[in-house]
Amino acid sequence: MSLAAISREAGLHKDWLCRHLATVDPHAAEAARQAASNRRFDARWLPVIRGLGFADVRGYLTDRHLLRHQSVRAIAVEVGFSRSAVETALDRHGLVKVAHATSRRRCASHAAAVANRFGFPDVDAYLADRRAAGLSWRQIATECDQPPSWLRRRAGRSA
Repeated sequence: MSLAAISREAGLHKDWLCRHLATVDPHAAEAARQAASNRRFDARWLPVIRGLGFADVRGYLTDRHLLRHQSVRAIAVEVGFSRSAVETALDRHGLVKVAHATSRRRCASHAAAVANRFGFPDVDAYLADRRAAGLSWRQIATECDQPPSWLRRRAGRSA
């Protein structure tokens, strides 16, 4: 029911609850204010994201940034808005911005693939085993077909 309908049902003026909601229920008043703010700021997003198959901005941003790990820049390109508009929308909907979401995820899966290929649970265990066996960075790089600098960066993260 709308605030006006609730006010009328209570026998009050139709605008009474709208004017006094903050006193009656501060949490509901804040939620209503936030919803109105989101509707106003999301108005320009809706035609774009509905064309992509989404009903609301929060759902779209959750899918693209948190589930598909797209960067803020990639989302901005897709919707045709600025990066700051995307960052503001993420903040407005209470979603955490993940830095370099796409490239970090790709790098982590790449490192896991290297470790799995040699039967190790992670790349740290693989590198520790090979270094303990006395192999140089160059030898390890040749073995796993990765650049030595890539391997040293992986080793530097666990040290």
